[in-house]
This record gives sequence, structure tokens and C-alpha cells, in this order.
Amino acid sequence: MASTTDSKPLVWPITGCSAGFGKSLALLVLKAGHHVITTSRNPPCSPHLVKKVEELGGIWLPLDLTSSKEEMQKVVEQGTSKWGRIDVLVNNAGMSILGALEDFSEQEARLVMETNFFGPVKLIQTVLPQMRARHSGIIVSISSGAGVDPSPAMGMYGASKWALEGASQGFAKELASFGIRVLIVQPGAFTTNMMNAVTLTKKDASVDYKGTVVEKIVDVFRNSGNFKAPNDVEKGCQGIFEVVTGTGRGAGKEGHARLVLSQDIAQRTVEQTKRNTDALEAFREIWENTGHDSGVAKSTADIESEAGSR
Repeated sequence: MASTTDSKPLVWPITGCSAGFGKSLALLVLKAGHHVITTSRNPPCSPHLVKKVEELGGIWLPLDLTSSKEEMQKVVEQGTSKWGRIDVLVNNAGMSILGALEDFSEQEARLVMETNFFGPVKLIQTVLPQMRARHSGIIVSISSGAGVDPSPAMGMYGASKWALEGASQGFAKELASFGIRVLIVQPGAFTTNMMNAVTLTKKDASVDYKGTVVEKIVDVFRNSGNFKAPNDVEKGCQGIFEVVTGTGRGAGKEGHARLVLSQDIAQRTVEQTKRNTDALEAFREIWENTGHDSGVAKSTADIESEAGSR
């Protein structure tokens, strides 16, 4: 598997580099001596940033995650032609539309899923052939606290992140035999542009949601200038870099597939895990008694275990 112990720098395509985690991680990686293919929907919107990336040796390419797989292939080929390979794919770009789930139009729901789930999956599929051929590579899926426990008004965003996490866990099991690592990163509230970048459903919350937690959370985003995030994006990106490269605090921990990136999400993870465990115990009498009365059939877990032991 690729690591910083290799004689050559790693090649990192990173999506969503115009701000936030994408921007900070791209600059950190470039300054560490690696190669970066930075992407965003519209690079000319960030001319000074594009120039800075290029001065550090990176390249910047336009990429819309709602575009076709063929368009993504062109971007990957452009990046690969410069350095010959892809080592670390970081699926960072994303978007959010907030509101009560029943107020979402089909178009709004599809846009969230296309950007946060189908786009990253298509990009992963595009880079996998060359990673499999080399038996080396790392795929990083940037999820969210909503991938742990979505707040009210963030259900659709949470659905897209849960889908990305589920696919990433599936990829991790399928690709392990090819020496490819998959890492799910779960950031909490960081000082990024997300608060200003989110949009709300075109349909206003119905009267029944007035005064509920849904309205209160939407109001927080409407008045995002008053919101102060507790976490520093630069520190978060340093953590991602160390875990991906197996250096510093990430040394010797390559076997772990999930990186909780802030104290607020760590606490939500503990609470969600407890709720799951409590439910497991509450319904033990049911799930312990669903098997066939005659004989024992194999489950997918049995098949997976047998395959892994060969």
C-alpha cells in the first residue's frame, strides 16, 4: 500500500478544493512534497488559489460531481498523464439542502444524492482499475456528523452521507485483497464555509413545524454569521494527513477504517452506539428467535468469514 515511506511522493486527487477541508488539505499535502490534482466545479472563481496551487506544483481541473462517468474519466486521465498514477483519492466535495424531509422536492433530493453519493462512487469506480493493477491505493470518503446521527432538518444530507459510508464499507471489504485501503472521515462542526454554502428547501416548513427543532436548526443556518464552530479545519486536515500517510499520530493504525475527527462527533458516536446497544438488548428475545426450526443455513456473515479464512 502506498505510504510516505515510498521513494516517490503520492498523487492525491482532491475534490471540492475551492474552500474548507479541500482547500486546506490540498495546500497541506502540496507543502509536504506530494502531488495534488485539485478540483472544483468552477476553478476560475478562485484565481488566486489556483495560482497558489500551481506555484506549489499542483494542477487544478474543473470537476462537477453531477457530471457523467465519462467526464470524470477525462479528469482522471488528465491528472494521471502528468504523474502516471493515482495514489490517494479524497472525495471531499459535497453540498447540503436543509429542511423537513417531507418538504423536499424530488429534484432537491436527487441533487443532494447525486453530489454526495453517486458522484463520489462514480469517481471511485473511475480510479479503481489503476489502483487494482498496482495493488496499491487509498480512498478517503469525507462524511459528516450527519453520517453518525443526523440532526432534524438534516435528514436528506444524512441520508447521502450514510449512503457514502455504506458504499465505502462495502468497497473496503471488496478491495482489501487488492491492497487498497478505504478510510471514512467523520468531521464535526469545523470553521469552514459550509454554514454559508448550504441552501434551504424551496418549500417553506409547513405550519406544523413552526416552533419545532426543525425550524430552530434552519434558523441557525439562516443566521450563520452568529455561529462559531468549535473546531479548527487546519488541525482537522493535519489529522487526516497523518492517518492517510501512516505518520505521526496515524503511524501503525492502518487497520482502522473510520476516523472520528472532533470531540463533538466522538460524543455523538458514543451516544449513538449506546442507543444501538440498548435497542439490541431490548429486542434480544425477538432476534434470538428468528431462525428456522430445522437445520442451519449459511448467512452472508458466514460466507464472508469462510472466504476471509482461505
